[in-house]
Amino acid sequence: VGDGFMSSYAESCTSLTSLSVPDTSGLTTVGNYFMYYYAYGCTSLTSLSVPDTSGLTSVGDGFMSSYAESCTSLTSLSVPDTSGLTSVGDGFMSSYAESCTSLTSLSVPDTSGLTTVGNYFMYYYAYGCSSLTSLSVPDTSGLETVGDSFMRNYATGCTSLTSLLLP
Repeated sequence: VGDGFMSSYAESCTSLTSLSVPDTSGLTTVGNYFMYYYAYGCTSLTSLSVPDTSGLTSVGDGFMSSYAESCTSLTSLSVPDTSGLTSVGDGFMSSYAESCTSLTSLSVPDTSGLTTVGNYFMYYYAYGCSSLTSLSVPDTSGLETVGDSFMRNYATGCTSLTSLLLP
């Protein structure tokens, strides 16, 4: 699919209590800003699914950035399957769950196959998730090239964290 697929789809729909995701199971390549700001600011959502991205081999800039940012009623959030990716552009999953203050569980994507990432890789990923007690760090051991602000402020403001788990 091209650029901007479902970007800002339900942004700031503060009374929305449920939100489905589209069937993306047949996709192999997505352009820039795939599902960028998809549910941003949906403060009444208590759960949110993620799209089936298991067939993806290539993604552009802003892949799922700010996907659930400021969804303050979410208590858990999964991540898309990114195991088929070897390189990603700028802003990969940056601010994915930023300011989701009720989150008690947050997964991390499978990044073990990545060799190259652009700027702002997972920048502000869990920033301000003040109810998280544990958070893992993705496996980045295969990376050969990284851009600026790599994982900057990844877990800043997670004031309840008692465990930050390295791969």
